[in-house]
Amino acid sequence: MNKNETTLRARTVLARVLKVDLESIGDNASQVDFANWDSVQHMNVVLALENEFDIEFSDAELPGLTTLPLMVASIESHSMA
Repeated sequence: MNKNETTLRARTVLARVLKVDLESIGDNASQVDFANWDSVQHMNVVLALENEFDIEFSDAELPGLTTLPLMVASIESHSMA
């Protein structure tokens, strides 16, 4: 899977979990861009990403998964492992 595919899939997950239009998830989407992306939704995003990509983030990674680019980088690091 290439970075563009990973980004599109992660963007789709974000849109679904946050219940927003896919087009509203920009390349640099961040937790601060969405009022409904609170701590509970953050965990829902994390779980949805883990399910989508069949990975498991470490506890140390969770607080840093606050932007689409950071999520994609973390997903890609798991895919290489």
